[in-house]
Amino acid sequence: MNYDAVHISGYLHKMTRDGRWQKRWFETNGNFLTYYKSKKMTKLLAALNLPQVGEIKAIEKGKTIEATVKGEAKSVEAGVEDNDGSFFTIELNERIYTLKADNQKESLRWVATLNALKAGGQNEERKDQLADVEKTQRGGCMGCCV
Repeated sequence: MNYDAVHISGYLHKMTRDGRWQKRWFETNGNFLTYYKSKKMTKLLAALNLPQVGEIKAIEKGKTIEATVKGEAKSVEAGVEDNDGSFFTIELNERIYTLKADNQKESLRWVATLNALKAGGQNEERKDQLADVEKTQRGGCMGCCV
C-alpha cells in the first residue's frame, strides 16, 4: 500500500442539523473529506480539512445518537434502538457531523482511514494507522497468504 494514497469513498447518510438523514457521496481527496449530493459529483457540498478537525470516532452500538442544533447537542429520533454500531462522528469547531455507514465494519473502516489521513505527515503513528486500515480493508487478514 502506498501510504500517500490512502483513499476511501462511498455513500454515507449524514444527519442534518434538525435530525433528518441525507444520503451523500463522500470521498477523501488528499487530506480532505469531501461530500456531494450524489456520485456524479456535480456539486461539492463541503470539504473538511482532516488535519484541522477534532475527534473522529465510532459511536458504540446502543448509544444514543445526537444532532447539533444551533450549537446545542440534543437527542433526536434515532435513538439507542437504531444504533447498530454503524454510526460515527467528526467534530469540526462547534459542529458535530454524525454519519452512518452501511454496517459497523464499514463505519470502523471509515474511522480508521479518516484518522490516518488526519494524522498527516510520515510518522510512525500514521504508518501504524495505515497498516490497520489496510488490514481492515482485507477483512482482518494480514495478507501473508494472499
